[in-house]
Amino acid sequence: MSYGILTSAFMGFALIVAACAPGAQSPGREGASSAQVAPRVLRVGINQNEEPSAEQGGIGLYSNEVGYMVHTSLTVFDAATGTLEPRMAERVPTVENGDWQVTPDGRMEVTWKLRPNVLWHDGTPLTADDFAFGFKIALDPELFTRGTGVLRSIDEIAAPDPQTVVMRWKEIYIYANDVGRNILVPLPRHLLAGLYDAGSKQSLAANPYWMTEFVGAGPYKIGQWLQGSFIELNAFDQYFLGKPKIDRISVRYFGDVNTLIVSMIAGEVDVVPVGSLKTEEAHVLKTQWEAAGAGSVIQSHTRLRVGDWQFRDPAAPWAQDPRVRLALLKLIDRQGMVDTIHNGLSAVWDLPLAAQDPAYRLAQQRGLPNLAYDVPQAHRLLVEAGLARGSDGAYRTPGGAPFAIDLLAQSDINTNIQELLAIAGQWKTAGLESTTNFVPGTVDWREAAAKVQGVYVGGQNPSYISFRSYVTGEISTQANRWRGANRAGYSDPAYDQLYGRLFTTVDTSQRAQIAADLVKMSLDGMLFLPLTYSSDVAAVRKDVRGVTGVVTEQRVTPWNVHEWDIAR
Repeated sequence: MSYGILTSAFMGFALIVAACAPGAQSPGREGASSAQVAPRVLRVGINQNEEPSAEQGGIGLYSNEVGYMVHTSLTVFDAATGTLEPRMAERVPTVENGDWQVTPDGRMEVTWKLRPNVLWHDGTPLTADDFAFGFKIALDPELFTRGTGVLRSIDEIAAPDPQTVVMRWKEIYIYANDVGRNILVPLPRHLLAGLYDAGSKQSLAANPYWMTEFVGAGPYKIGQWLQGSFIELNAFDQYFLGKPKIDRISVRYFGDVNTLIVSMIAGEVDVVPVGSLKTEEAHVLKTQWEAAGAGSVIQSHTRLRVGDWQFRDPAAPWAQDPRVRLALLKLIDRQGMVDTIHNGLSAVWDLPLAAQDPAYRLAQQRGLPNLAYDVPQAHRLLVEAGLARGSDGAYRTPGGAPFAIDLLAQSDINTNIQELLAIAGQWKTAGLESTTNFVPGTVDWREAAAKVQGVYVGGQNPSYISFRSYVTGEISTQANRWRGANRAGYSDPAYDQLYGRLFTTVDTSQRAQIAADLVKMSLDGMLFLPLTYSSDVAAVRKDVRGVTGVVTEQRVTPWNVHEWDIAR
């Protein structure tokens, strides 16, 4: 990106800071008199691509930043602790408390008790029927195409009484007590069921309810909305967790990230949530705006940069021997990549789990290989694996062919290009022939990743779901249109069996033990190439309180927006 406009902005930064110093008029307090205090207003800046649209189900179904401000669901992740917490529900169902029951035939029944004081923005009490109705809308193929694989695993949602939601599952699903906005949201049956029951689905989809006339049950309700420009949200006094501390939130949509950054510097924006800034843009704010004491850049390690080895060719040196894979990793200065490519807004990582996951420490206790940058040891491993280094410094396979490995990534992200060039450069310095290739947007990257003669570098969530990337049944092929999660073509019956146990074990402590075993198997075999974290970043002015980082399961900043406050 070009930083010309940002450079100009920073030249006048001292003037901006002075204008915002004590004695200057505070934003959100303009026009306040001794007789009347102006509403407390928070100004949020968001990339225009994040604005809800009718095609996505509008503001009600689109689980983005504003969606979390105006609506909610049964559970939420406390991003400060990483724990799953009840929101509309009185408690999170577990096997231990009896709300989560598994039957001998592999089916489940999960019972939720709703809080008694939850109201829609129009004052109507929210009931269990609203969840059953939301489930029906979410799975209707004629409406918004929002149905998910998770919801399709549910046989039915029943409402035996207004405060009880019963979910009957067709199969075991270990995350059945995580029902946030990205899974299922309740919809006001009293406002929408008439149209739906009458078969007027086209009229229902076009109803202004989904956009400007949305009625939710979150801490804020829709005020004025000028699409493509801004949304004004007003505090909902009867919010079931208490009236929000901030009276109004003004959300402004920016079509240009430079303008968003300059507005943040100028004091015209209080919060930029995750999803609007890349790490290189956040670095500009961190080194100038944050360094001047104007606010903070919050980074959250929610994604992983990982390389998938290609195992489909059994003759490839890296496919034959895990020592080769380990050596290739040890030749990469990952901390150097963090410092230069990611401007320090990242970290080296080894384990395919979130740091707060119980299995993380268990895996470390099992004794994992040392993956640290170590060029001399890497060369020893290559020789032990049967590769020979000639007088020219180049490695050859036992058959005498030059060691050659390709690197592949998508071309639409600048850091992808920088990463691949850095890795290829270090491998070439060590005597390994390496080429970099990039998939243009016009090509199916999944097919290209399955055919690369080497490593495909991309992103991955640090969660149990990532383990399926090496399950035999997930191998991507032409028959499944290259949609399988296992692009590497790796297959091991022992791994498959362990993975199957993981996703049929409801008990959390037992499941963590299995996950730790999978981590050890993955790293002992070097099934993937661990690189760095890829951070979600947000920016918050110094006088805004309560904003935290985010977690992988819930990559939205305003999960606790009702607790935010402004110290001005």
